[in-house]
Amino acid sequence: MPTLRRPVDSELIDEFIFDTDDSTLDFIVEDFTDWLSNHISEGARFVDGQMLQYGYTFLNCSVQSRVLRLLAPDFQGMPIEWTNNLGPAFRIIAAHKYIPESFGWMPEIPSLGNTVIVGRKFDEIPMFANRLPPVESNLNDSGWFIGSTRDDIDNNDPDGLQLMSLYEAMLAVPHVLRFLSLPVGCQVVFSDEKPMILKEGIRLEIPNGSFLDRYLETQ
Repeated sequence: MPTLRRPVDSELIDEFIFDTDDSTLDFIVEDFTDWLSNHISEGARFVDGQMLQYGYTFLNCSVQSRVLRLLAPDFQGMPIEWTNNLGPAFRIIAAHKYIPESFGWMPEIPSLGNTVIVGRKFDEIPMFANRLPPVESNLNDSGWFIGSTRDDIDNNDPDGLQLMSLYEAMLAVPHVLRFLSLPVGCQVVFSDEKPMILKEGIRLEIPNGSFLDRYLETQ
């Protein structure tokens, strides 16, 4: 597992360090190291145990002997377990950037701590994820609703709805995770076939050769 070090000019730390893996593209790592270097040069300070937001994910900052080590969630369970390998987090971040760009859209990236409403059997296929405007009364609302497409499920029944964090929901439906930066008005439908993307109720053709097209070919 490659370990990357970057010296920095800071009062509190001399360098930051993190691990990645061979499946992570170099330019994704470079984007992150440039972003964090600039963040530190602008005066950001870090203490042990601090949470750092980067895209969808939080990174856990471990500061020892003037070295900042970054840890990422393992995306495997609750409570969150932290891992040295930032590779999976980087690949989620890349998908959140490039899947909307496959359609020419700007990504609208939520945080894993944002909330989502889910319905009965949301974790069973066939199901769908629909992004609505966030609820004004909940400043932490991601706008996402995840529910079943089964005929015997009423997604409008309040007794069948549950509020949870996006992180918790994605543990149950990891196939939805990489689509979370699609903008308001989008819906992703999951059946036995490849996911269908809809915008304002209209099914979209996935552009040939786009990031999303290549991603789905690997699934």
